Amino acid sequence: MSVADIRAQWARARFVWGKTDCMMSVSNYVWAATGVDPAAPWRGTYSDEAGALAICEAHGGALGVFRYGMGLAGFSEAPRGVLRPVVCQVGGQQVAGIDVGRRVLFMADGRGMVEMPADVVGAWSL
Repeated sequence: MSVADIRAQWARARFVWGKTDCMMSVSNYVWAATGVDPAAPWRGTYSDEAGALAICEAHGGALGVFRYGMGLAGFSEAPRGVLRPVVCQVGGQQVAGIDVGRRVLFMADGRGMVEMPADVVGAWSL
């Protein structure tokens, strides 16, 4: 899957908690690219913001969720790189996204796909 493919797919998608929120969109990408689902521990367990926040709070934030899920799925943390899953700081919040070079793609509630520079705090190789 190329950056252009992901942009096109995510641009057509709408944000849905538990299906295409930031964590699930990235996990869906990893699952499609590798056949391994890093969201298996929480897939199907929430359908609203409160559910997503409960998962994040249980792991210390989105970074903790991804460290747990990606590690359980066998993926290692690595330096930032194109098409790598990342967690970044955006407006005081941790969000999951995909590194596309100098920018990160992520899904945002009420906005859908967002592409912008962001401070990456964690990245994983596939």
